[in-house]
Amino acid sequence: MKIFAFVALIFLLPSACKISDNSTLQLKYDKVMMYEFAGGIGSDMSIVDARGHIAKSMTKQVVLDKESALSLTRKLGEKESFADTTASCFEPGLGFIYYLKGKKVAHINVCLSCNVVTSSFPVNPKKHDKFWANNDYDDGGPTQSFRAFLQGLLKKYDF
Repeated sequence: MKIFAFVALIFLLPSACKISDNSTLQLKYDKVMMYEFAGGIGSDMSIVDARGHIAKSMTKQVVLDKESALSLTRKLGEKESFADTTASCFEPGLGFIYYLKGKKVAHINVCLSCNVVTSSFPVNPKKHDKFWANNDYDDGGPTQSFRAFLQGLLKKYDF
């Protein structure tokens, strides 16, 4: 009986700890930066432009500490982070870029006004649509708890 319980535990444990099938935890990075920029129609629609350059309208930047970067990555990987409604202004002012050895590996754009998150890779396992404005993935509306987390980052880093 002990052997059966041990074998069952081995098979059940990985699924209990799994965040999502599309987990951002598999993203390889060594640095995450948070940016403030003036996004919107007639300006930058993404923190990273089509040529891979940082938005010209960027006004502030900070390197997230390891704890904040890991928390952001975990939140992005949780299915519960994306289930809220969105509007359609899409004037992102908050961006995150994941780096590995100085090279950009992923980016995320956030419009807190209309509650839309877009990313360079599909974060939300429920959606894989391309966003009309910048050809990134439309991840949908972040939930109240995820927005509170983002607001906490803005406060922590004096944005």
